[in-house]
This record gives sequence, C-alpha cells and structure tokens, in this order.
Amino acid sequence: MSTREFAGRTVLITGGGGGIGYATAELMTERGATVVALGPDDPGLVRVAGLPGVTAVPGDAADEDDAHRAVDAALRNGGRLDAVVCCAGIGTFGTALDPEPGWQDTLRANLDTAYVTTRQALPGLIDTGGAVVLVSSLAGTLAVPGAVAYTTSKHALIGLTRSLAADFGPLGVRANVVCPGAVRTSMLDRVMDELGSRSGLDRDAAYRRAGSLVPLRRAAEPAEIAEVVAFLAGPRSAVVTGAVLMADCGVSAVDLSMAPLTPNMS
Repeated sequence: MSTREFAGRTVLITGGGGGIGYATAELMTERGATVVALGPDDPGLVRVAGLPGVTAVPGDAADEDDAHRAVDAALRNGGRLDAVVCCAGIGTFGTALDPEPGWQDTLRANLDTAYVTTRQALPGLIDTGGAVVLVSSLAGTLAVPGAVAYTTSKHALIGLTRSLAADFGPLGVRANVVCPGAVRTSMLDRVMDELGSRSGLDRDAAYRRAGSLVPLRRAAEPAEIAEVVAFLAGPRSAVVTGAVLMADCGVSAVDLSMAPLTPNMS
C-alpha cells in the first residue's frame, strides 16, 4: 500500500470536526489528499482546520446551499472531487411512544446530511469516477432498544448506499457504507459516563463492561474506523460497491441471546 494513495485526490468530509470525521481527515491528508471538512462552526471544526491540507467550511450538511458551498470549495481547492465521506450524525434516545424521541432532528442529522451532500457532490464524482462512503452503525443492522429515531436513521443509510450504488454505478461512481460498533468518541464517552454512573462505574469500567461480550473485548478507536473508510474511498476498493462493511470488533457475528447461559462468553 502506498502511503500517498490519495495524492492528487480531493475528499469532502461531513462531520469533519467529530471523532471519526476528524480521524478520517487526518488520515486522508497524511496520505496526500486535499480535504474539505463541512460541519458546525464549533471547536471541532476549528481543530480540523488546523490540519495541513484541510479547508473547513462551516455549515449544515443537510442544507443544500451549505453542501453546495462545500462542494465548490473542494472543486476550487483540488480542481476535482474524488470522494465524499459522510460522518455527520447525532445519537438520541426515545421510543415511538415517548413524547419526543428526537425523530426529525435525528433523521436530519444522520440521514439528510448524507443525502443532501451526496446529491450536491454527484456531478463532481461522476466526472472522476469517485466514491461515496457513508458512516452508519451497528444500529444500521440491529435495533438499539429505546432509540427509535437513531436506529431508523442508521438503517436508512444502508438503503441510501445501495440505491446510490445501483443508480450511479453505471456512471463509474461507487457507494459503500461502514457500520461501526462502539467507537471511543466524545459522543460515546458521554453515553458511557451516563450509563456507567447508574452502576457505579467510571468511564473506563463502563467501556470494559460494554465490551465484555464483544469478540475483540473492546471498543474501536476513531483512527481504526478511518482506515476502513480510507480503504472504501480509495483506489484499493475499485470493485467494491453497494457493500455494508461491519467494523464492530466482531459483535455482529455473535448470537448473544444465549450469553447469560454461556460462561465462556463472559
């Protein structure tokens, strides 16, 4: 593998100021890419803007005008657009009977951001035979209890990916989706702090408890997911499209229904 596999390529990343988005921007620039990061005007975006080779565009990836500005910035800076990586998203909790499960906000943050930005990017991607990589979740294939909006939005990203692969494959555009399991980002840190406190556990102990039934017995790091994203966005995956790639430390491979009765699973 060349350590400069993205030299001469331009990549647009939504949610670039967050954990997986930032790690992907950092990896892409290390491998030669020109990167445009689109995201809220917050400290995360300021941080990613400090990376060499990254241009930050403040905005909402679910807004057509903001997404268009980001695509324009990519074309202006790099002269072309080779990949779009959609990492923007939020986590919310609530069932269908709760007063407000965050339905509209969650679908906008997790699904509309990917759809709108990809729509704006497609003409440029068609010109280069580029790639779309959407970041879904283990919740894109399995339900998270008490998270109806999050689960639905992450499932929908898989359908969007497959539609893009079917519709634009004949024009040379590839589309794939990554489904991480637990990843040690600031968002999941907050969840672990809250859930762990209910059992008297600190953050690290909560992560260990959560990973106790996972084959690799741990959560992933953002940089590890970035490696998977880079593979799907780059030239090494030239014949891969419409794929759902599980990057979950193996949890989706295990039937946990018998875990309470199976000592070697704990």
